[in-house]
Amino acid sequence: MNFESFKVESKLKSGQKWHGSQLRTKKNKGFSLIEIMVVIVIIAFATNMVVYNLGGGEEELLEKQVVKMHTVINLAADYAVLNQLELGFHLDKDIFEFLAFDGEKWIPLTGNKAFKSVKFPEFLDVELQLDDLPWAQENLLEQVDWRQLMDSDNDENFLELDKLKTPQVILLSSGEVSPFSLSFSLKQQRDPTFFIEGEFMAPVRFKREPEL
Repeated sequence: MNFESFKVESKLKSGQKWHGSQLRTKKNKGFSLIEIMVVIVIIAFATNMVVYNLGGGEEELLEKQVVKMHTVINLAADYAVLNQLELGFHLDKDIFEFLAFDGEKWIPLTGNKAFKSVKFPEFLDVELQLDDLPWAQENLLEQVDWRQLMDSDNDENFLELDKLKTPQVILLSSGEVSPFSLSFSLKQQRDPTFFIEGEFMAPVRFKREPEL
């Protein structure tokens, strides 16, 4: 190979390297975090629109709602243990709310968006059962006096507390849970029905009837 041929070949290789480097630079230029987040939001919005518009959408929304509530209740039970708080929840018609005991009275649990109150959609039938549960007799909280549990020995104070909103189910800092069964179904049909159940200790369980 003569000197001139060597120079031409060297230029060609250099050009190939530069061009390849330019291509790799273009290929490696990915999406920014903001662009990715915008895409995720668009996909989530589109998914919700599909769920609402397709046949059987309400049943899918029912299952999503139950899974979400099951997760949040267990999260609240863990939060009570980790922060040594006495928590509970209250269901009034279609509004679900977490409460915390501040040493004197029950107050709404604030400061964490995960535990904000929930208003269930009108097409859902949500019921809370506290009595006649098969496992309730084995749960010691079923037999506990609320005044002893919350150190409210004063009858006058207890009567005053009774006028305020109090939890129907308690989640103690010890990890104990008062017995309950929270059922979810569609108002237009009874099947499927989903249940969130608390027996004695967290976590609470989740089941579906009829089973798949």
